[in-house]
This record gives sequence, C-alpha cells and structure tokens, in this order.
Amino acid sequence: MKRNLFTLFIAFTLIFVLSVPVFAGTKGMKTDHWSQKYIDELSLKHDISPIFNGKNLNAFITAEDFQKAIRLFIDEDYEGIPDSVAREAIVYEFTRLWASKAGTSLDEIMTIQMLIYVDTDKIDAKYNHAITVAYMQDIARGRGQGIFDPKTNTTYGELATLVYFTDKAISKSLQEEAPSIVEGKLETRASHKISNGKVVFDFELMSHHTQPVELMFSSGQQFEITITDESGTEVYRYSDGKFFTMALVYKTINPGESLKWQDEWDMTNKDGEKLTSGNYKAVINVLALSESENEKIDDSELTAAIEFTIN
Repeated sequence: MKRNLFTLFIAFTLIFVLSVPVFAGTKGMKTDHWSQKYIDELSLKHDISPIFNGKNLNAFITAEDFQKAIRLFIDEDYEGIPDSVAREAIVYEFTRLWASKAGTSLDEIMTIQMLIYVDTDKIDAKYNHAITVAYMQDIARGRGQGIFDPKTNTTYGELATLVYFTDKAISKSLQEEAPSIVEGKLETRASHKISNGKVVFDFELMSHHTQPVELMFSSGQQFEITITDESGTEVYRYSDGKFFTMALVYKTINPGESLKWQDEWDMTNKDGEKLTSGNYKAVINVLALSESENEKIDDSELTAAIEFTIN
C-alpha cells in the first residue's frame, strides 16, 4: 500500500511540474535566455506579466501581445496593427513609432548608403528604409553576422529587446530636442552622414546674440576636426598636410544666423589604412576669437562632438 501511495505521489509531482509554464508562479526566477536582461529592465518600469509570463521566449509573438507591449511601454493610445509578425514588419512598426514620438518624418530621414545586411535583397521594399533607420538609431541590429532574416516571425525575446531599445531611442531623441539655446551665446551644431565610402560632416556656428557678433580667425584655418577610435587613438586630423594663409580673417554673424562649413573623411587612418568597422568620435573646434579684446568666447560654444559607427 505504501509503495502504491509513493508511486502516486511521484506521478502527481511530475504532472504538476510539467504543467507549470516557464514563468508562471515563479516571480523573480531567472533564465539564461539572451533577452532576459532586457526583460528585467522592462519589469522595473511596468508589470510585464500580462505579456511575458508563461511565454517561451523563443516562441513567436501574437499581434495581440505586440499591441499590448506598445500600449504598455510606448503609446497607451496605440490602435494600430502590424502587417504581420514577421521581423521586417515588426521592426518597421517600431521604427515608425519612434519617428512619430521623436517628431520627425520617417520617410525624410537620410540613411547611410551601405549594404548593412547580406540578406537585404530579401527585405520587402516597403520596410527597407525603416530597417536601415532602425539600425542607425540602435533600435534593431539584426541577428549577427550581417543577417537580418526579414521573413521569420518575431519571438517574445526579440519583442522585449525591440521594446527596450525603441523606448531608449525615443528618450534619447527627446533629450536631444531639449532647448539648449542660451541668449547671448554662440552654439556649434554638427551632423554627419556616411555616403560613398566617406563620412561627411556638416557643422555651423550659430549666434544667439541680439546684436551682430564680430569674429576673428588668426589664419585661413577656421576649424579643426580630430577623429579618434575606441582606444582614443587619433586616426584623422583635418589640418594634417594642409597649408593655410597667415592673414587674419574677419567674419560677422548676425542674430539668428550662422557660419557653415563641411568636411569629408575618407575613412583612411594616418597609416593609410582603409577602416571598415568600429566606433569613432569626431570633435569639431571652430577656431574663432572675439574681435573685442574685452570679450572671450567660451570653448564650449565653439566645440561639438559626434559619435558614429562604421560597419
């Protein structure tokens, strides 16, 4: 009799264990899934159990759970629905939402003219531009080894990751749009694009003064650009190998106007090697002085920094 009871106890225990979902009833339990760290981060802000509890993170999402995730983390009034749960359609929708929250037009965003993924030809033309923007904004970076895998359905682990990085990209964009204008100051603004194997820098010195500002440059060189790699090694300096006139140059900036410049870097380092990958930082310094001996321009007004990636 005792043996029969023991057998029944073991059988009942096995049935109970096998019937419990991965996350259900195990609050705080960790897994070794690659997306767990993003799920942990999301759980600090919201109750994510309605979406992720009981789910196999490698299982494919439903359109209903996608909508729940968007309403919970990005837009509580979201009523849209993706064309499908394929990776290309889901990344497109996340990128569209980012652009809307950032106050920009997705279609008007300039993208890098490079082959990001080896399977780009498999991406539907409707989604291709958005997927490139998603790469540039660190919303989605593919599956590694240059593969995007556009037609495969999105998993719950990927959904958590996309929510995390889209929310982060939105926050970053809104911070960048915060007013930084201080009346009575100059401001150096800079942007970049990667095109035809070159990094093109566009930058300007903007005046927030209420009166014209008289500037002086001590030579024909009006700016300097230095680019360093992740280790801090200088790979490019604008003035290297150039000669400039030694005559003084005078410029006037009227209120609300700016002086503009452009420079190109061909991605070649100081050893003449073509760089094909890596993270870099460009620091732009406008070499202007106030024409008035009684006024000094703060270095922060004449400097801008850009971080970018070559892939």
